[in-house]
Amino acid sequence: MKKILEEKDFPKLISAYRNSLIKRYSEENLSTYKEFDSIPRERIEKLVNYFLELLYPEIEKRIELDKAFIALGNFIHSPDKLFGLIGSVGTIIFKFGKQFFSAAKAGVSALKSYLKANQFEVTLFIEAKQMLEQGFDLNDEIVFNKLISRIEKKEANEFRKQIISLFETLSNQKLLEKVKEVMIYVIEKMKEKPNIYNQSDISGIELGIFIIDQGKIIFSELDEKTIQLILKGIDTVEKDFYQKAVNQN
Repeated sequence: MKKILEEKDFPKLISAYRNSLIKRYSEENLSTYKEFDSIPRERIEKLVNYFLELLYPEIEKRIELDKAFIALGNFIHSPDKLFGLIGSVGTIIFKFGKQFFSAAKAGVSALKSYLKANQFEVTLFIEAKQMLEQGFDLNDEIVFNKLISRIEKKEANEFRKQIISLFETLSNQKLLEKVKEVMIYVIEKMKEKPNIYNQSDISGIELGIFIIDQGKIIFSELDEKTIQLILKGIDTVEKDFYQKAVNQN
């Protein structure tokens, strides 16, 4: 199959998934989950916006994001590039402290979550193409649930776990500040070496900073109890969504 973003029907899948996300985090649907009543609605709205802007944006924004993520991925998976910019392990610890390595791990975790979302889309689209060829409308909730039910449980579980992992990282405000500090320093060093690092490389790191800033908005000034409740809520809603689709089909 050619690159998924080039498929003419791919925007239909993205549109359907966006609509599904909005429905399952709507006030009406969440009203059935009494244990999560104490989560402020404005936080839920921020969470949904994060999903829509960074994981499932409309196709034009998605193409732009993918290019930046490819650059970020190449950078993270090439340690020589990172150490070449920042210096030796001793220099890193002196400048950023031992928490640097936790920050680097958090950055990789966020990237993996995004890539897992991409892989999940590929699986969905293979099934979606068949349904579209048969004349089904993916924006019909019954049709979309049928599509979801075709995903193997193991893959659906892994996708959900990666998403929870991403939000766990985003809820750690102190760690996020350290990640951002490292990324800003890396950009400064990259700009000093324009013959080695191009704008695409810089855009990838800038995307990482954007991910952090947007994530911080969701969890800022929340106590640990509320943070854990939000994480449990995401896990519960996503698990129920998949199981309901399977049960209906």
